[in-house]
Amino acid sequence: MAIPTFDQFIEPLLRCLAQHQAGVSASEAGEEVATNAGVTEGERQQLLPSGIQAIYKNRIGWAHDRLKRAGLSSCPQRGLWQITS
Repeated sequence: MAIPTFDQFIEPLLRCLAQHQAGVSASEAGEEVATNAGVTEGERQQLLPSGIQAIYKNRIGWAHDRLKRAGLSSCPQRGLWQITS
């Protein structure tokens, strides 16, 4: 199975944020979403061409960016993601 695209992470991320109404750390949300989306340990080790960031974390970050742009989530402080009303 290939690592899901950023748009395939949007729904699992939204569900995660809905379960953590008070907010959740970006790293905790990323791990929860990756687990729920079935990202394997091998896939979690795959890095972007820069070699700095894991592909799945990058894609989950882009999913959160899209949710923020749609007004469905916010980032009340650095590293904390929260669903909006």
